[in-house]
Parts: sequence; C-alpha cells; structure tokens
Amino acid sequence: MTDDNSNRFGLGRRPVLGGLAGAVATGAVGTAAASRQQHDGSTADTIQDDSAAGPPDAVPNEFENDFEIINYALTLEYLEAEFYTRGIQNIDDAALEQQFEGWGPIQERVADRLRVVRDHERTHVEVLEQSLETLGGDPIERPTFDFGTAVQESAEFIATAATLEDIGVSAYAGAAPFLDMAELVPPALSIHSVEARHASFLRELNGESGFPMAFDQPRSRSEVLELAGDFIVE
Repeated sequence: MTDDNSNRFGLGRRPVLGGLAGAVATGAVGTAAASRQQHDGSTADTIQDDSAAGPPDAVPNEFENDFEIINYALTLEYLEAEFYTRGIQNIDDAALEQQFEGWGPIQERVADRLRVVRDHERTHVEVLEQSLETLGGDPIERPTFDFGTAVQESAEFIATAATLEDIGVSAYAGAAPFLDMAELVPPALSIHSVEARHASFLRELNGESGFPMAFDQPRSRSEVLELAGDFIVE
C-alpha cells in the first residue's frame, strides 16, 4: 500500500500479530477442545442470552465520501480473501477433518465449506474493485498481510476466521448507513448478510453460539482498523 493510502485509511505500518492475534492464538486450542467436548455431549453448550438488549447506538461517520467507504470495505475483503487463501493452502483437509472429529456430517464438509467462504471473499474483492472503477474511483493497492501461525494450524485458523468475520460484519454495519449513493446500498447490504452467515458458521465451528445476541453492535472505521491492523504489514 502506498504511503498516501496508508495515511488516508489509517493503515500505516503496524506491529503484526499484536493484541488481537495474541488473544486468538492463546484461546484457540482451548476453545476448539471445549467445542469438541460439547458436541460429544459431555459438556452442555453455554449460550449467551442477550435477547433483551436494545438496538445499538450509531457510530460516528469517519468517511469523507462513498469512495472511502468502498475502499475501506475492499481493504477488509482483501484481508479475508488472503487469509482464507493462505490457510487453505497450508492446512490440508485431513487436519481440518481431524479438528472436528465426532461432529457428524460437518467433519467431512468443513474443508469444502471453507473453500466456499474463500471464494465468496474473492468475489467480494472483484465486485468492490469493479464498483469503484465503474464510479470513477481508484481501488486502493492490496495491502501486505502477515497472519503468522493463524494460517498454519487448524484450531488457530478457525478461531481467527471467526474473529475476522465478526469484525467484517460490524464494519459493514457501521459504514453502510453513511453511503450517499443509493445504488450502493443494496450490494453493500447483500455482502453484509453473507458476511453474517460466514460469521455464524465460523462461530459455531469455534464452539460459540452463531447468533448470541438479538442485535449486533456496529464498529466505527477506527475501531475496525485498530483490530484488523494487527494483520496488516503495510
């Protein structure tokens, strides 16, 4: 990414795999082991019931125009597409299937499902790039990413994927209300709903509830980039 784009989107060089990734790495194996116990029937799932919580508060508008919003979304789609591409290249199907031994049909389907998620993220990248070009904007350069061992070890891969999908859902929810061009709203919302499906699936794989709350909390651009920036080298 160029220095101009780094300054524009708050994505300058950062320490890689900081607080977010460290927390994910620490908890990944334990969470995966707990989820295997739950699906074996030895431990009951603990579901957080936040259904009584009210709608979330709005986040501040930190965008100058729609081009910034689309490039912001594109940055996150670049990240997700690269993450799944590397993880699927490095972790073979057998390791993923072993991770979910005893889960029934999902054990044999998990690798294929993750490839579908990867392909969705690649498609999102293509559509956002094309949208910018059609509207007369310029897509930002693809950042350089470092995911460390999160794309090498199956339990950490699943845990990190669940975290990234949750971040993506909150990012779209936080940014979409500030779009000025009405024609951009339907595609943005359609991507948002697919990201939410991804998040639900990955959360379940990670031993969590796929739908823990009646309302999701949006995040502002600065909040999202503070989290996603742990994986962005430049």
